[in-house]
Amino acid sequence: MKLKNKVLWVFAGGILLVLLLFLEQQFFQTRKKQIAVILSEDAVSDFCAFQEGIYDGAEDCAVSLRIIHTPELSENAWAELLSAQKKQGCDGVLLFCPEQYYTGSEKFYAEILEQCKLPVFSVTYAPAFFHGAYSDGMEQISEILSPQIQEAAQGAFEISADTTQAKSVRIAESVEQCLKQNDAVYDRDTSFENGSKTLLVCGETDDTKAFSRAAAVIQICPEQPDYTLLTSGAVDMIVTENDYGFGYQAIAYLTKRMQGKNVPFSPPELREVTKENLFDAQQDALLFE
Repeated sequence: MKLKNKVLWVFAGGILLVLLLFLEQQFFQTRKKQIAVILSEDAVSDFCAFQEGIYDGAEDCAVSLRIIHTPELSENAWAELLSAQKKQGCDGVLLFCPEQYYTGSEKFYAEILEQCKLPVFSVTYAPAFFHGAYSDGMEQISEILSPQIQEAAQGAFEISADTTQAKSVRIAESVEQCLKQNDAVYDRDTSFENGSKTLLVCGETDDTKAFSRAAAVIQICPEQPDYTLLTSGAVDMIVTENDYGFGYQAIAYLTKRMQGKNVPFSPPELREVTKENLFDAQQDALLFE
């Protein structure tokens, strides 16, 4: 009788073990992969523009997000923060404007990215942070501006940018590179007395007086586009960023990297908005969704 009971206990224990192994396997198969999104404590307002795309991307890619608002980071703190993400269950890392919170050297920043055991993608507008996988959203700027430059023929261009804003400076650098590629004549931040020039406004500006002295005005990637400048005729074109798409594509790219797929990042779409296409139905849906 005792032997029979022992056999039954062994049999029951075997069934229980198989059941536990099955449940464990199911848990790991159904556990969502997690992406840590790291941004500055002061970047919340800037981050909002990307937030909807990031969350929708996470939902469609079946991943979860761990949002981390960080203070300024020294080199040691930076290394510790990245290494801690794997221990805390994250499978990938999205860095939002690391130039706003990392205070160490560029060399150390790059070294830690290389040593990181997780896929990392950076949204950054500072060239010192152009390491690893990153995007500044300017990949399509040449495609957008080249036709405008060629139409202007021999007309000169003026580049205007707020040098206190990293994003404006980066946009200006991309615009300048595009002008050079097209052998265009241009100046940067002069008094702008020549009314035959096309003014290229990079990012935000509070100085709209110069608009009236320009032959044409193109505003490139302002944070908050003012479309009344188009309807009033002060600006001829506003090139806008698809921040929703930027956030969405960042999550989609990281998800594929976490799956072991070596794929290129799909850059966010830039839109050419003019007075003529501002109010058509399709453009309205894109701009004001």
